[in-house]
Amino acid sequence: MGGVVVVDDFAPVIDLAGRNSGEGRVAIAEAIGRACRRSGFFTIVGHGVPHELVERMHRTTNGFFTSPEEEKDRAASVAGVSGLRRFTGDGDVPGLYEAFAAHVTGDLPDLERAALGDYPATWKVANVWPDSPADFRATWHEYMAAMTALSEDVMRLFALALDLPETFFDAKFDRHVSLLLANFYYPQREVPPPGRIRRESHTDWGTLTILYQQDDLGGLQVRTDTGEWRDLPAVPGSFVVNIGDLMAFWTGGRWASTVHRVVNPERGDAASRISIPFFHLPNHDTSIEPVQPFRGGGVPQFERVTVGQWFSHKVRQTFAPELPAERVG
Repeated sequence: MGGVVVVDDFAPVIDLAGRNSGEGRVAIAEAIGRACRRSGFFTIVGHGVPHELVERMHRTTNGFFTSPEEEKDRAASVAGVSGLRRFTGDGDVPGLYEAFAAHVTGDLPDLERAALGDYPATWKVANVWPDSPADFRATWHEYMAAMTALSEDVMRLFALALDLPETFFDAKFDRHVSLLLANFYYPQREVPPPGRIRRESHTDWGTLTILYQQDDLGGLQVRTDTGEWRDLPAVPGSFVVNIGDLMAFWTGGRWASTVHRVVNPERGDAASRISIPFFHLPNHDTSIEPVQPFRGGGVPQFERVTVGQWFSHKVRQTFAPELPAERVG
């Protein structure tokens, strides 16, 4: 078993249940390859992550976000990276969400974090953990481990889809610097000002994102190549998978890193919404170059780049575009 269970040439639902059999694994890899060439988005079921863990992760995370503000303040972000961040709007307009983040590297000993070389310095800080709920830290660690294992399997399917040896990516992620993030979108009891949405349009910067979103609430939209916005509804028991800019570069532009956003709920829907993306990122010093010539004979921005250089470039490009570009590759 396994393969495409909902045929959609833009963002299919793919069952991973048969990925441990030779024939099923090839069929699943082919389906993933088609999806990544088309939109870079697909939904997975049959992934093997225990339902109980996903439910506990949601419950514990929601418990943190709905706890008293003074309790949450004790887990406030350090250097804008780990911990709680509240996103404010312009002027007196309130923000529409807050987020909590933890890095796989954030609980390493100080000397190991300091040795992360050219990785952006703000990503080398220690994780900040709340005191409550009591099982928050343990649950997040358990969920990180489950997402890491699933991501490693998906990366092997990526390798097959790209006609590479199945273990091509293994050594490039054996000291990965992945990030786990939870977004808490506030209940919208009033209609936001025109143009304000829960999460603005963007692409992910990295290689692979595995997203949990609530089954009963929508909002995620993906932009098609004609500029239309397509809803990507939550499928019970599933995760949404998408690739980021680094993976698009790695594939010579053959796979798509697609713009997406989170829109506001229907008028009168005052429910909050939680989404939990896991950003699976390679080792900070992995050197990456396109595995195939760039599509259409295009010239890539870099010939090769380390993961640390890539994210330093992205941070600089996004937050300080007026500065001269650094030479990379």
